[in-house]
Amino acid sequence: MSDQARSNVINVGETIDHSRLNKASIKVILLCGFIMLMDGYDFGIMSVAAPSIMKEWDLSTAAFGGVFSAVFVGYLFGALLFGALSDSIGRKKTLILGAWIFSIGTLLVYFSHSLTTLIPLRVFAGIGIGGAVPCAITLTSEYSPAKGRGKYVSVMYSGFLIGNVLAKYLAGYMLAQESIGWRPLFLVGFFAPVAAIIILAYKLPESARWLAARYKTVAQKEALVRIMKEVRPDSDITPETEFISGESRKEKASMQALFRGKLSWVTPTVWAYYLVSSIAVFSFSNWGPQLLVMKGFTASMAAYIVGSNDILITIGCLLSGFYFDRFGFRSGALLHLIAAAGVSFMGGLAPLGFVILLFATGFFINFAHMDVTILAPIVYPPACRNRGAGTAIAVGRIGAILGPSILGILLATQWPLGKLLALVSIPLVLAALFCYLAGRAYDFYLAPLYAGKIREKEK
Repeated sequence: MSDQARSNVINVGETIDHSRLNKASIKVILLCGFIMLMDGYDFGIMSVAAPSIMKEWDLSTAAFGGVFSAVFVGYLFGALLFGALSDSIGRKKTLILGAWIFSIGTLLVYFSHSLTTLIPLRVFAGIGIGGAVPCAITLTSEYSPAKGRGKYVSVMYSGFLIGNVLAKYLAGYMLAQESIGWRPLFLVGFFAPVAAIIILAYKLPESARWLAARYKTVAQKEALVRIMKEVRPDSDITPETEFISGESRKEKASMQALFRGKLSWVTPTVWAYYLVSSIAVFSFSNWGPQLLVMKGFTASMAAYIVGSNDILITIGCLLSGFYFDRFGFRSGALLHLIAAAGVSFMGGLAPLGFVILLFATGFFINFAHMDVTILAPIVYPPACRNRGAGTAIAVGRIGAILGPSILGILLATQWPLGKLLALVSIPLVLAALFCYLAGRAYDFYLAPLYAGKIREKEK
């Protein structure tokens, strides 16, 4: 190949990995952050509305635990189904389809009057969330420069927590007004995402890596040219430029690709890590408002408290990417252990002490959980990254299903709160172990391998 021909060939993956933060990256981080914000709002309104719904419908915590788990049942199937779909039709279309589904599912909750209608609607909404969120995480990861990828994903993911904060402060106001109640919260959860979806349809770029591997039309090639000019505005890119990618073999990534080489044990470890960390995160997050009600706070005050806590959690998640980029993903093990210690002691405290430790443990639980959230896509090579991320997130949602249901049943037994919360520390200790194993494999082997600094070990 002549030097001129070589200069007109661009490896999309390598170009993005070695670029600086650019216009295309910023656009993707912000727009995917909007989707995470909508997901966070949806998650937040159900947790803060739960005490009011249980009171209105005369439900126990054991019965309502199924509502929290229902959305994650849908999420499980959505992540598996949409993960494969995104490899066929693209990340952008899959993300928008998922966003429409969970927005409509949220709207329909407004009209529900019993668990028999509420639970299926939450499953339906969960399918959409399971389709949209992995695409948002993967798309952000694919557009982020390799240096600092962790912090860019954490900034995008903070949209989830901002949505949580907005939901809880809005709920704190609405639930204090008897004339408003909980139902209008779900109307907001529909109309706001519709506006975001319209913006995404016009402004969000398709994955450049996906386009480089699979573009078939002139329009797709032109879109790729525009994107790469935003990534590298100083480069000489023309319609005649040839684009290649790590996925250029154009073959669909199989499940076997997730278990090749060192991934044969890293993948099960990441799955186990996501599972146990999700048990802790979602049992604690879903039942937080109800735990405060059990400590003597009103539902409205509980919403304000957890909303304020989410501001601190958002700050932690924003910092998490910088932390992991600086100290490595294996360092998240320490954060899990700190969270485990906090949860173990908070149950027996007086209301003021309980709130203080609630803030501290919520900060460390979610800060630590960002480790596996960021790690899930980047632990895999580009050819199977979205499938790997979708599958890992789906396994994590099994934990999100189990955690709230189990804690809801335990709360119904009226065990001492101190003993109940001490049980939550068990998955956090296990998460610390799996975090260290998976994080060490990425920090010392997989990250240098994907950056081309070392060669894959021969069998």
